[in-house]
Amino acid sequence: MGIYPELRGKTAIVTGGNTGIGEAVARRLGAQGANVTVIGSRHPAEAERVAEEIRAAGGSALAVAADLTRLSEGERMARETIDRFGQVDILVNSAGGFYAFRRVVDTDEDEWDRVIDVNLKSAFVSARSVLPDMLERSWGRIILISSEAGRMPVAFTAAHYAASKAGLLGFARHLAREVAPNGVTVNVTAPATTFSQRVRGLLTPEAEQRMLGVTPIGRIAEVDDQVGAVLFLASDDASYITGATIDVAGGKVML
Repeated sequence: MGIYPELRGKTAIVTGGNTGIGEAVARRLGAQGANVTVIGSRHPAEAERVAEEIRAAGGSALAVAADLTRLSEGERMARETIDRFGQVDILVNSAGGFYAFRRVVDTDEDEWDRVIDVNLKSAFVSARSVLPDMLERSWGRIILISSEAGRMPVAFTAAHYAASKAGLLGFARHLAREVAPNGVTVNVTAPATTFSQRVRGLLTPEAEQRMLGVTPIGRIAEVDDQVGAVLFLASDDASYITGATIDVAGGKVML
């Protein structure tokens, strides 16, 4: 595990921090000495559980329930974090997902809108909400969690999810160019399918074997495999990197 002493005392917001990759990132940031706001939307009790476990391990954490498809909720998230910790240094946008494998011809308009909102609009809302504080202090790190589905076609997904995750890449590049003169970097990680609790519930043994067959490293990622790249992008070692995407995909994506 990488050690980044410069993260001690920094304040990070982790959306989707109540489960999966977001939870693993929140825990690791807490262990590095960062103050962590754990955001959950549909499962606030799970966000509070993660925050309490970070505190029990000696860290500093706050749980906030927020619907990040609404700007007013994002602004409240930022305000509660600043009220508690004084500022926002790092945003890790890990909120997202999709409901089921679905062909385009079988996807209705409401489901399309919901998936785009939870994956793409939530990134805009989160970034828009924390940027005033970052820009005022001329320092910030924004890390968006995309997906291999945003980099290339994959079978284990659906079109609305792929479109939203590809949209994150364009959003990040534009925002990175916009705020680079103000000391804020914006980068993306693109995980391959990762054994979160949600994925374990969706992945059949047959699908798992197909994935193993196209993964050069020869195994499916665990959530902890996704954390190192995020912490690196938040650290001083990445201070000259912005607008980049790191594929954490076991060799499945090589660009």
